[in-house]
Amino acid sequence: MKQSQFSILYAEDDEKIREKYAKFLRLYFKNVYEVSNGQEALDLYAKHKPDLIILDINMPIINGLEVAKSIRGIDEKTQLIILSAYSDKEKLLAATELMLTKYLIKPIQSFELEKIILKCINNLQSREDKESLLYLDGDFIWNKTQRTLSKDNIIYKLTQKELLLLKLFSSKPNFTFSNMNILNYVWEDDIQSDFNTNKLRIVFSKLKTKLSFNLFCSIYNVGYKINLKRNI
Repeated sequence: MKQSQFSILYAEDDEKIREKYAKFLRLYFKNVYEVSNGQEALDLYAKHKPDLIILDINMPIINGLEVAKSIRGIDEKTQLIILSAYSDKEKLLAATELMLTKYLIKPIQSFELEKIILKCINNLQSREDKESLLYLDGDFIWNKTQRTLSKDNIIYKLTQKELLLLKLFSSKPNFTFSNMNILNYVWEDDIQSDFNTNKLRIVFSKLKTKLSFNLFCSIYNVGYKINLKRNI
């Protein structure tokens, strides 16, 4: 299994167990953050925003369920796995309200943990792929990660200015950018730039000709906005 680019926070107060599983987790994650209590877990979560969190249910200072509740109060995306040394119906009931990826009873077998870890990584990759795509009017798709514009599986060759244009608008898809916003971003490295708005019109016009479609609309006396696809 190739190490993923994702990160994981592992909270376990038993040092020997923590060291054992942290070593195992490093086979699958680029960054593994280890903590021994609930407060450290919350502090490291706030600092690193890991993609996956494994919490022992019984930890000093703040227990795993309370940590999970705090995180779920502000974050519904991070995947959470709760570990418990025993099957407690009351705790299981409380955990079901936290949108957990899994609730595991210790001791955990390596093959069992591996199966769950691989499923989590697959879910994270699928979500990342989905979130990287911006669906535009005219059935065009902008891939924010790969920085490609495509339609019907055809990838269009774009100039550096056109790429910067799409990168800017995809950062805030529902935002109307002023002429100055666009000029400052697209021509940021051009020290000779006189911030002439004619340059904008030329870039927009050339892109429209290249695509045989206008991806942007002009808002009078305000700026430009990208045309998003409706009812995806």
